[in-house]
Amino acid sequence: MKTNQLYTILFLLSLYCCQNSKKANNTINETDCIESVLAKDSELGKTRNHECETITLHQTIENYTKAMQNLNFEGCPEAFSTAFEGHISAWDRMGEFTKAYSDLRGEMHVLFDSIEKTKDSTQFKALLKNIWGTWAEVEAAQPNSK
Repeated sequence: MKTNQLYTILFLLSLYCCQNSKKANNTINETDCIESVLAKDSELGKTRNHECETITLHQTIENYTKAMQNLNFEGCPEAFSTAFEGHISAWDRMGEFTKAYSDLRGEMHVLFDSIEKTKDSTQFKALLKNIWGTWAEVEAAQPNSK
């Protein structure tokens, strides 16, 4: 009987230590998670900027947002993950808007400059402002940004 109690105590002690170890490494995990998400987003952004040279801007943005939705946010701070979700949603809204410009091809920023000169300029600028605003929220949600 004493052996079982000893094993139980050792098990609980190791479980306790393991949980405390995870808490101590939480900052490192959060930092690694954020860096991983931002690095992947940077790669995806480079692809996005040129993908619309051969496919529609709408499809390009849809590909980009789907890829961002598949990023691994496990270990990221909740505020960062939530802010990034808002950023993805802002891009989704832009993607829907760009359906009307399915004939355009070229580098994304060049296409954005073209759309800015259309009758839809006001709506486009509001959507773009929202993308930048949500990116500012992503940056502010990073623990080292405060």
